[in-house]
Amino acid sequence: MQKKSSIFKMLSIFLFCLIGIFSVTSCEANSKNPDTEIIIFYSPTCPHCHKALEFLSKIAPKYKEITITKHNTNTNTGANYYFHYTKKFGLTTDAVPFAIFGGKKYEIGFGSEETTGKQYILHINEMLKSAQQTINK
Repeated sequence: MQKKSSIFKMLSIFLFCLIGIFSVTSCEANSKNPDTEIIIFYSPTCPHCHKALEFLSKIAPKYKEITITKHNTNTNTGANYYFHYTKKFGLTTDAVPFAIFGGKKYEIGFGSEETTGKQYILHINEMLKSAQQTINK
């Protein structure tokens, strides 16, 4: 039984990788301003992902200048974007949630509002400050 489970896991990972390798889908962000975009990759079955998405929904009204783009990694499109960005950042992980702030900084995982949530806020404030400096140049 364990051998079948291991083979199934290996086959699933292999197929997931093939989807990313042979995709011709563009991986450019659709945001009007990528400097103020948060891209978050999630799995619908991941409890940490749900915490991260809930946190972003909670703070979004305070940060009206940001755009939050969500990608479900269980879809072909979401997986393609995920592989694009993990490659961009030189990551070898397959963990979610994976949040990218302004295309420059990222966080993997989500513990709580007091831990990872504070990091999200820090990244958002840095992202907005950087975007404002770009506008002022």
